[in-house]
Order: sequence, then structure tokens, then C-alpha cells
Amino acid sequence: MRTPIVLIAAAGVLGACASTSETYPSRTATEQLLVARAADRAVEGLTLPIPAGSRVFVDDAFFRAENAPYAISAIRAALSEAGYALAPSKSDADAVFELRAGALSLEQMRRVFGLPDMRVPINDTFNVVSVPELSVYSRRDRIGVAEFSGFLYEPRTGAPLGAVIPMTGEFRIRSHKLLMIVAWGQQTVDPGERDPGDSWRQF
Repeated sequence: MRTPIVLIAAAGVLGACASTSETYPSRTATEQLLVARAADRAVEGLTLPIPAGSRVFVDDAFFRAENAPYAISAIRAALSEAGYALAPSKSDADAVFELRAGALSLEQMRRVFGLPDMRVPINDTFNVVSVPELSVYSRRDRIGVAEFSGFLYEPRTGAPLGAVIPMTGEFRIRSHKLLMIVAWGQQTVDPGERDPGDSWRQF
């Protein structure tokens, strides 16, 4: 009896395996970068209708969007670069900048020279079959879109100080495919790659 038990135990040890689990976020890294770059472009050159050096409290209570923390930080950075001081609270501020998000998301557009992939009904009960794309050339645009706006008011009296018209930004990645095989145009970022120039600058 001992020999079969030993053999079964040995087979169990030898047959053991390990598995790893992966997480699947709601957006891919490329999609997240598209939205982040669009937010950066939207706030380029941001100025407020108040004197430079004023203390500004950024009120993001009504700023609701996916990737909102990144966009809010980009707005705060743009205000700092424009010469405003960021106040830690409304009571310490000369002006409150209340933000709202018009858009902070993705768009996609695809153009196909040939037959796009489609679902074709095959009987009266609406059963369908999937037909793959049969194209000579196709082009895909993935676009990050950001639009922000806001208004300013005096924190103690609530008196209006001005408004900021919608700030819009867009970042696009375009890829091409020829004969459904040859692809080009997809942007990539290698690990450690930086834009030319210093990695920091002093305000």
C-alpha cells in the first residue's frame, strides 16, 4: 500500500503548476496617454482675468471625469507657470477658480478602402456571422479630447471676478495598414525616453 501512495504523492508534486493573475484596467496605457496629452495641450497658455501673483484656490468639487486627478494637476501646474500662487484653502485665497469638465475622453475614427468587418444575418431568427475585414488600405485615428472651463469669484463675498472660456486640447495617434498586413504610423515610447531638453525647469 505504501508504494502506490508514494507514487501518487510524487505525481502530485511533479504535476504541480503555478499561475499568475493579470489585471485588466478600463483603459490601455495608450488610451491613458492620449487623454493625458490632450489635457496638457488644453491648459497651454492658461491665464486668469486677475493680476499675476494673486493667490488662487482651485475648486475641483464639480470636476467629474475619468482621469480627473491628472487634468486637475495639469491645470494647477499651468496656473503656477502663469505666475499665480496656489492657495491651500478658500479662506487663504484672493480668488476661487471653480472648474468643470466638458470632455475628457477618447474618440476613434476608422477609414477602410474595401470591406470593413461586419456582422451579417444568415436566417430569419437573426443569427449572425462575423465577416472579417477585407481591405486594401485602412487608417485608424485614436484621439484624446479634453475640454475644461471655469469661473472665478471672490471667496469672502462670492462676487464674480470673471470666467475662463473653454480650454480645448487634442492629441492624435494615426496608424495605417496596407493589405491587412503591413502596418505603420503607431507611435511608441521606449523606456526612459524623454523629450529633448532639460527634464525640469525653474519657474
